[in-house]
Amino acid sequence: MAEEKKENRLLEEEKEKPQEGGESVAPKVEELKEYISTLEEKVKKLENLAKVSNERYISLQRELEFVRDRHRRELEEKTLYGIEKFAKDLLEVVDNFERALKHMEGMEGCGEALKGVEMIYNQLKRVLEKHGVVQIEVEKFDHSLCEAVGTVPTDEVEENTILEVVQKGYKLHDRVLRPAKVIVAVPKEEVT
Repeated sequence: MAEEKKENRLLEEEKEKPQEGGESVAPKVEELKEYISTLEEKVKKLENLAKVSNERYISLQRELEFVRDRHRRELEEKTLYGIEKFAKDLLEVVDNFERALKHMEGMEGCGEALKGVEMIYNQLKRVLEKHGVVQIEVEKFDHSLCEAVGTVPTDEVEENTILEVVQKGYKLHDRVLRPAKVIVAVPKEEVT
């Protein structure tokens, strides 16, 4: 505003000054006014460009923060669940150890071998637990943790009570690696 007033005052002074050769000041004043209006338009365009650039910069900053957060979450997830496939494969080894132990318990003359196999089995279980792989422990059927492979009609126990675990289930931290395969109790009257 102060600059505009100063320019107007200078224009007025220019008008009042006598010109050499008797030339009129009016054309020069008009020329200066056009030049000023051109400059004002350029300033408005530059201000708009600056505003758009600023908004784009802010948008890019937000997008960069979003990408950083997503990358951080992905890294955390890979750190927690990166061994998921490997752990699933090891569960088959755990199952085979359990079958071998069950078979060896009934055999005579396998006492020392049985102890050795139990030690290796327990060591494997500790390593899995150290990395977040734990056995699922449930008494009632929970469809998010178990898979019903059979039902038994009975009135002796409450409905949805797990009667037998056919295959143990495991979790990796809070994610189900393998659901437990179970046989579940159902009321007698429901079976037809």
